[in-house]
Amino acid sequence: MEAVAETSEKSNDPIVKKLENAIGAENVKTSKMERLLYSHDSTGLPKEVDIGFKVIPDYVVRPTSTEDVQKIVKIAADTGVPITPRGAATGYVAAGVPAAGGISIDMVARMSKILKVDEENMTITCQAGASWKAVMEAAAEKGLFLGSYPSSFPNASVAGWIAMSGVGMGNYKYGSAGDNIRNMVIVVPSGAIINTGFETLADNMTGYNLNRLFVGTEGTLGVICEVTLKLFPKPEVLRPLAYSFERLDKVGAPMKDLTRTRVMPLHVAWSDGNHFKYLGKIGHHAPKVGCLWLVTLEGDKAICDYEEKIIDEIVAKHGGKKESSELAQHEWDERSYEYRTSMLGLGTSASEILVPVSAYADAVNGLYDLMDKMKMEGAIIGVAVDRNSIMLMPYYLFDKESLTKSMTSLSFAFKAGEVAKDVGGRLMGGFGLFMSSQLKPLRGEGYNVQVAIKNALDPKEIMNPGKLLGMETRFKLPVTAGLFGVGMGAMSVVKKVLPKDNMIDEKSKELALEELEKERFEQHRNDPLKKK
Repeated sequence: MEAVAETSEKSNDPIVKKLENAIGAENVKTSKMERLLYSHDSTGLPKEVDIGFKVIPDYVVRPTSTEDVQKIVKIAADTGVPITPRGAATGYVAAGVPAAGGISIDMVARMSKILKVDEENMTITCQAGASWKAVMEAAAEKGLFLGSYPSSFPNASVAGWIAMSGVGMGNYKYGSAGDNIRNMVIVVPSGAIINTGFETLADNMTGYNLNRLFVGTEGTLGVICEVTLKLFPKPEVLRPLAYSFERLDKVGAPMKDLTRTRVMPLHVAWSDGNHFKYLGKIGHHAPKVGCLWLVTLEGDKAICDYEEKIIDEIVAKHGGKKESSELAQHEWDERSYEYRTSMLGLGTSASEILVPVSAYADAVNGLYDLMDKMKMEGAIIGVAVDRNSIMLMPYYLFDKESLTKSMTSLSFAFKAGEVAKDVGGRLMGGFGLFMSSQLKPLRGEGYNVQVAIKNALDPKEIMNPGKLLGMETRFKLPVTAGLFGVGMGAMSVVKKVLPKDNMIDEKSKELALEELEKERFEQHRNDPLKKK
């Protein structure tokens, strides 16, 4: 009865009528079940979050073209209804989740086409919702190479990673999300369609760089509809190398030595022993090592041979062990599945911090100490961003059924930021819904400039409000950085006095019992005496 009543109510909603007339009734969804699907990202939010924020959109729309997006934005501007652009939702900071309801624009469902591969100018143009995997494959068919992309490339949308100013695969050599853009087609809050750059040329001239302006904006300045990316000649070889060390902090010294050479790997990453232990618990292949350092080379074979020799010497100097090429290739092939541990049936929540390469070991040990104090089960993975910037991605496991533990565990990401600050680093990645209050203290006076840009482009504040530039509850109560810090500090104190997490062993027993029951069922079903 509830569903019928809601359908009837929404069918008479004037906003629904405007949207349906603009882009077609089949592209406008208002059922509660449909809208619930858009109220979380890949991590999943505790259901109690909806008490403070309106994370369930009022309307879900699925445009098929830039012109459709333009019509949606104009309706939002005319009516004052907020908009939340949404990619593939592979992130974990709720950047694509509404904070104030309104319209959720699904940019993946029907705007995921590869529009053009320009072999002459080595570029590729796609719609915002295209996956990075599709872009990579389209480029490869023409003998071209995409330099950098997110680790979640099989599913992550092109515009989603750009909107988060992401760091991922190939970042060390080719740069991050904003470094390989030639042009973007964007619908701004006024409803105008703009080009941010030039499809075949670099944007090296005076005038504000619009490509860079829209990178990392989390959909707060406009809706990215099309993207043109630079491509590169296909390398002769792509060679992953794997090295093991006793502990993760031991990677710090060889990491620094590597960054002080002329060797230029495609990608540098690491995973600790806890990560592999958790993978083993789900029956996945996992090396029994203290940690693994993965350095991937690409380019001409002769150059890669030389670079491998240099890296081997660095690792030997610091007591590491070179693992087999088969293991290295396996880990490279698994680069998109950092959080397979969610298959344990437990919640997995990640955070990101950025620290100088010289502070690698101190940051690693600080994160482990934090996990111990908060009595959490977790692991640390990460990547090298450039020669002096290290991104550590600690993640923890939590019991989704326990309100107290799941809510208090949320404070870990904030406390991890304090660990980074203590060693000269900062929070990394998106601010999304929960970390939006932290931009102001990080940027200082620069924050006021960013607010001025937002106010100039989006005076009605319809573009993903409640994100990036500040946190506000559904009751219009602002959450300042100080207030947020006090709250996170209090939650971390509560977490420290709760019983120590022991979910891995408990879940392993549960899974073992399930397997035993399955075996007994099969034995009973196939019992020859029973059949007689």
